Parts: sequence; structure tokens; C-alpha cells
Amino acid sequence: MDILKRKNNNLDKILFSFTLFVILLRRYMIFNLEPTAFVNKSTSLLFYGSIALLMFQFILIKKHNITEIAIFLAACGLYVFTREGAILVLILLAITIKDIDDKYVVKNYLIINALFIIAFILIGNFLPDLIKISDTHYRFKDGIYIVRNCFGLHNPNLVFFYSIGVYAAYIFLRFDKYNMVDRAILLFVTLFIYKITMSRTGLLTMIAALFLVDILKYLDLKKYKKISFLVKISPILLLIMSVGIGLLFSKNELFNSVLASRPKFWNIYLTQEGNFLSLFGNVYSAEIKQANPLDNSYVYLTVMLGLVSVVFFMFLLYKGLDILIKKNENKYIAVIAMFLVYSFAENILFEAGFNFGIVFLIKYIILDDTLKNKFRRRKDASVANNAYIK
Repeated sequence: MDILKRKNNNLDKILFSFTLFVILLRRYMIFNLEPTAFVNKSTSLLFYGSIALLMFQFILIKKHNITEIAIFLAACGLYVFTREGAILVLILLAITIKDIDDKYVVKNYLIINALFIIAFILIGNFLPDLIKISDTHYRFKDGIYIVRNCFGLHNPNLVFFYSIGVYAAYIFLRFDKYNMVDRAILLFVTLFIYKITMSRTGLLTMIAALFLVDILKYLDLKKYKKISFLVKISPILLLIMSVGIGLLFSKNELFNSVLASRPKFWNIYLTQEGNFLSLFGNVYSAEIKQANPLDNSYVYLTVMLGLVSVVFFMFLLYKGLDILIKKNENKYIAVIAMFLVYSFAENILFEAGFNFGIVFLIKYIILDDTLKNKFRRRKDASVANNAYIK
């Protein structure tokens, strides 16, 4: 029996690793490669291939609890109405890793992401014709415009975007022994990337994320109820802040200057070309998407997936953080906090190939099986009441 269990677990690991590779291959191709007919067909096949792989793993799992099935069915329903598979992929991935060791999962995210970063930097430098033609990016410094480098990638901001998953994986694996050497390494890499790319957004959000990691390493959230409540509602606060800035400050020079014109773009999606009160999201033309980068996960959730998805996903985040706080799992909370902060400046919250923090959060909601516990408590209360009446 033990041998069979180990074999099944090894198969689960192999399938997970391959699925993660497929998911990441698609994302790196979309972000970097020139959108030829071959690339477009390949990325479409990779998407449906990843869904097929995840569904196959879902079927292989013999036991599914009530919470797991409820979340899965809700995600399927949202996919039907919104035609966006981001939440469904996150939930399927969380289900497939529920019996896999977390360190194995994180090591896969670290190694596969690092290999893809290296591979696409090499492609960008030695086979530049394959990479999307990048607009020339400048930063005004010391009275002159300085050209921003991108390491051969499509956009200077992509370097930090890709690196956040590697940073988070490194911190997760080192969290218990996280020391000054680790801080020096991460700070040096951050400053080095900034020196080359001049990505102010990446620099500020990465430093903010690292600062949060340091706080959460030493903070006992179970002792401080008010702080733990703020942590649980932090995604909701970031959502309100993002939508509020896009609605109220889209023409404000200060906000547009600090946030690199993001409020102006957010407003286009929220009001000018769409409706932020849409139940299942809006449909935007390719021209609108191309001309107006949507670099905010919370605005993306609101305008692309709609209010029903907002309520569902914010509930998952709140519930998952609540469970992790009760378990005193600051290591997981720190990683999630990194992605939540970075999601304010980039659309990374729903990227299953990078954001393993949210995948873990959903995994622990499933393992907690809240719905089963609620049904059990109601049943026990009903039995007790009947006994009392008799």
C-alpha cells in the first residue's frame, strides 16, 4: 500500500511539474514573442493543453471534499460567464497540489521560472527577430532622457515581473533562516535590475514587498487582532484603492506622475470603454488593450471578470488569510503579501505560473474544508436539540 501511495505521489509530482512548465511556456511566449500565426496557435493549444492536464489530474484524485467541489463548480460557472480562465486555472492547480509537499512545489516555481528567464534573455540577445518589437522606453534623469534597457526582453518592467516569483520562492525556502546575507542578496539584485531597467515601479514595489516580509517574519498575528484583521482585508483595501484612483484621480497630474500614467489607463477600462459595475466583466477590442496597458490586478478583476468574480475572489482571499493566520503560517502570508503588493502595479495576481502564494492560499482553504465543518456543526447541534426535546 505504501509503495502504491509513493508511486501515485511521484506521478502527481511529475504531472504538476509538466503542467507548470506548459503554463509558463505559454505566458513567456505571449509576453515576449512576436505574435505570428504559429505563436498564436501554439499559445492557444498550450492553454487548452494546460486545462486538459489539470482536469486529468483532477479526475485522478480519488477523494474530493465538499469545499473543493463547491469552489471548483463556482470557478467553472465564472469561466462560462466571463470566458476568462484565470481563476479556474488557479483553483485547479491548488487542487492538484493538495497532496504534494509544499517545498517541492516552490522549488519547481523557482527552478522553472529561473530557467525561463535565462532562456528568454538569451533568445532576446541572440535571436532578437523572434522577440516583439519594443517601444523605446526612457527615464528623465539629471536633465536628460536615458534609454532604459530590458535585458533583451520585450519590456523593461518584465524583468521585475518575472523576478517576483523567484524572489518569493527564495524567501519561502529561506524564511525560517532568513538573515542579513539573504537581505543583502535580494537588495543587491533589486538595485542591479533597477540600474539596468530604470523600472521605478518594480523597485518601489519590490522594496515594499521585502519590507513586509521582514515585518511578518517577527510579528505574531494571532496576538494582534487589529493587525490580523487589516491583513485579512488588505486585498479588499487594495481593490478599493485601485478602483477609486482610476475613477477619481485619472486626470490628477501627481497620481499619473507617481504611477506612470496608470490611473489614466485604469479609467479607460473602468468608465470610458467599459462599466466597472458589470456583473461578469466587459469585452474590450484588441486595439484598446494594445494602446492602454492594464497594469493592476484589482482593476483587471473588476473590469474583465466582473463584480460576481470580485465577491468570489475577495472571499477566497479573506478566508484563506484567516486560515493561515490561525495556523500561524507567516511564511505563507509573507509570500502572499508580496504578490498582493506587486499586484497594485502589475497584473500578476491571477498568473498561476508565477503566483504560487494564491495557489497555496486556495489549497489550504480546500484542506480546511470549512463547508464540511459547518455542516457537521449544524448536524451535531440538530442532534443535540432533538435529544434535549426528547
